[in-house]
Amino acid sequence: MKKLFAFLIMSLFFIPAYTQDAKETTEPEKKSGEVEQVIQKVYTEIALEDFESTQYTSAQLKFIKSKDQEGSIQIRDQYAAEFNNSKKYLGVKVYGKKGDTFQVFPAKPLEINKYCKSISAWVYGKNFSGELTMILQDAAGTNHRLSFGKLNFLGWKKLTINLERKIKQQDTFLEQEKKLRILHFQYRPGNRTIHPEWQFFYLDDITATVRDKYKDRQSDDW
Repeated sequence: MKKLFAFLIMSLFFIPAYTQDAKETTEPEKKSGEVEQVIQKVYTEIALEDFESTQYTSAQLKFIKSKDQEGSIQIRDQYAAEFNNSKKYLGVKVYGKKGDTFQVFPAKPLEINKYCKSISAWVYGKNFSGELTMILQDAAGTNHRLSFGKLNFLGWKKLTINLERKIKQQDTFLEQEKKLRILHFQYRPGNRTIHPEWQFFYLDDITATVRDKYKDRQSDDW
């Protein structure tokens, strides 16, 4: 009887504490979900390049030509990313070693005239340890090297770069709209040996998550 009484007393202390812990756990999750819903309403994802109609040639691939470097690019249609009903994508193959840099230049201007939260690209990796980056020019004309990460995975994967506050986007003057520009992409092989080797990756559907820029619409003439 005494054991039963002691158990009931302990339950009175345990149940409120458990209820409070559960409440503290669910409250942040609820707030996080509400914030995410607001973000989804404010921001939209726009296409910058889908490779469906743009023509790419060897002129868009730049590298220091030597006996140890080769490369080519080509629009392909064998196995596109399962996004936005994609049919075509860009294939990139390079022959190089660690320390080399290959640059892929867009065949058309990739510009963003709205406030950009993030930039994404669908990338097909082939388990090579090379790094994919992009050079982004901000509204002030400053270039930033931003990394999508290493392509040490197999298959299509959506890679996203969240833009930091140091990347200037706001227009200095209301009548002068500034844009973000993707100047080019860079691939740096990550060979484990000093010998060059063929490496492959594929690009599809480059997008930006954006919203309208905040503008001062209030007149001070009163």
